Amino acid sequence: MQQHRIIKPESDAIQQMAESCGDSVICSSQVGGIVETVRQRMAMLGEKRSYLEQIARSLASEQEQVVIATDSARQMSQAAFRNLAESSQTMQVSALELHDLIALIQGLGEDVKRFANAMADVVTASQTIDSIARSTNMLALNAAIEAERAGAAGATFAVVAAEVKKLAQDTRQATDKISGTMHSLGIEAGHFMAQVEKGVEQSRNAQRHFETIDAAIQQAGEIIRDVASKADAIADSSNGVRSDTGELCDNLFVFMGDVAGCSDQLEDALHQTTELETISNVMFNQLVHTGLSHRDNPYVETALETGSEIRDVIETSLARGELTEAQVFDRIYRPRGEPGLTRFDNGFNDFADSHIRPVLDRFWGPGLTTFGSVVSNQDGYLPTHISERSHAPTGDKAHDAAHCRSRMIVLDRTTSEAIAHKNDDYYAAVYRFEPHPGEIRILRNIFVPLWIRGRYWGNFELAYIR
Repeated sequence: MQQHRIIKPESDAIQQMAESCGDSVICSSQVGGIVETVRQRMAMLGEKRSYLEQIARSLASEQEQVVIATDSARQMSQAAFRNLAESSQTMQVSALELHDLIALIQGLGEDVKRFANAMADVVTASQTIDSIARSTNMLALNAAIEAERAGAAGATFAVVAAEVKKLAQDTRQATDKISGTMHSLGIEAGHFMAQVEKGVEQSRNAQRHFETIDAAIQQAGEIIRDVASKADAIADSSNGVRSDTGELCDNLFVFMGDVAGCSDQLEDALHQTTELETISNVMFNQLVHTGLSHRDNPYVETALETGSEIRDVIETSLARGELTEAQVFDRIYRPRGEPGLTRFDNGFNDFADSHIRPVLDRFWGPGLTTFGSVVSNQDGYLPTHISERSHAPTGDKAHDAAHCRSRMIVLDRTTSEAIAHKNDDYYAAVYRFEPHPGEIRILRNIFVPLWIRGRYWGNFELAYIR
């Protein structure tokens, strides 16, 4: 078992200096995490810049269209009000003309009634004439009889009686014809009167409809006048909104320009913070190697002992033929094809799960200051993990991100630095870990290189939070 050199500090000042150095690494890491988070958010905002600018331009264009449409609506409302006013005047003139027409039709009806009365008088006169003609015909018949009795002396009187008789017959024919004609005229006059009365009634109904229509037109005119008034107010408001929208868009463009500038500054700040974090980690690693940091010394000893234990477990299984070097150093990764996850299998998985995971599980649980442990090869591949982070995936992104971390390749900056220090007894570092989305933990880590039969395999990593 390798021994970590522990030096007893000569004074409290040295111990405080060691603790302060370790705390500075943690603070640098925390600042780096904050800057990285802000930078990512600024980057996301920057990615949306063109989208926001497009929305702003669309908003300005649409507002311009609103102003144009509102002005057009105002003009149409005013034109509609004028047309309705003219229509109302036309309706009023038409109503007056219709009133005169009704009066004319009513006068015509009175004339037809008088004409019907005159025809009745004509029929009465015709009947009187017919009665006279009948009497004359009887007189002519009697005169003819008397003339016949008078013989030659009554010959002239007989001629006169014959002419009178003929006149009476012609008169009766004329009166019959007049009666028939007047009867027909009476029927036609009755029909005409019925049509006239119907026309008068329809005209009165039409007049009432005209009055209703005129009232509706006047009411519609009032409504449209109100609409025109409101359209004026909307147009004024739209002009104000257009002005405000233009100012908003200008400010948005300026803001997005500032965002781009801040993003560049954050990128520089992140770079400088990363450099500071790297330097601080170098100092932390050097400090821990001095043995002056009594806070970290126990974890270094535990990590060295556990690394030796894992190496012995692997080499013992190799010696017994339970495992081959090809399996241990297998770097061919077969995708598992799990939805939402990128994980792989290789020849070392089964052995790591059954022989190494129980060792890793010692460092996870309630009441422990350790935050877990893991082994990863020189590609950053995790053949196994603690049981808490080796669950079967469920498809839930939050669950799988937190509990399905075995079989992943995680070659981050801290792991790469640890691999670069493979020839050291161990490498100490501080880094940010995200166990759950949105949850950041600052962890101290001790990486112990695992050399199997003289070949570098990877590292055992012990994380703690003290």
